[in-house]
Amino acid sequence: MEIHCLGGLRVTVRGVPVDCGAVRPKVRSLLRLLALRAGTFVHRDTLLAALWPDLDHEAGVRNLQVTVSRLRSLLDAGAARGAATLLPRNEHSYGLAVGREFVSDVREFDRLTDCLRASDEGRVEERIAGLRAALRWYGGELLPEEGASEWVVWERRRLREQAARLWATLAEYELRRVRVCASATAAERALVLDPYLDAAWRTLVAARERVGDAAAAEHTRRAYGRTLRSLGVEGGPGAAGR
Repeated sequence: MEIHCLGGLRVTVRGVPVDCGAVRPKVRSLLRLLALRAGTFVHRDTLLAALWPDLDHEAGVRNLQVTVSRLRSLLDAGAARGAATLLPRNEHSYGLAVGREFVSDVREFDRLTDCLRASDEGRVEERIAGLRAALRWYGGELLPEEGASEWVVWERRRLREQAARLWATLAEYELRRVRVCASATAAERALVLDPYLDAAWRTLVAARERVGDAAAAEHTRRAYGRTLRSLGVEGGPGAAGR
């Protein structure tokens, strides 16, 4: 099973894409929630609070059971008769791909980020390769189809900020190697994700100064200054890059 939650949900089972449009919205939401936590069991109460917060417990459980059944039919459609389900139950909990081999973009992104934290910062080229490898897994906002659902908002913000920091760090390392265009591009990518990221602004100013583009550097300083003032921070346009 391959599970992609970043940039929109895409699930492949045994090499065949799952047609999420073939089921009702609640089934898709349940799939997204379980996909985000693939490989682990999620307690029934957590699912009820996320998907049926306005129903009493008994009605919520009935809805959950029906929705799980429909989701199993979708995921297990191509399985051999009698094969174990991809959506097993453990007492009052359900999990996607528990005990199965699967690839998850969120899990890989987090795993590679953790590896970077533990690696030697002095090995610049290895760090650059590691940063790019992690960022390849960040395909965009986490499950944008879920909008502002409470269960996804915090995790979406965490992953976006994590990606922004990785882009900003990559920009700094590329500047050390005097790969100025690559540095500026990485800094810009960081600022798209987090326009208040101080390190990315500073690196972008430094990259533009390094190529002798004084006008672009000054424009970036002024944009950075406006960003600081929007936060109530007193710092003039020349605060960056110094």
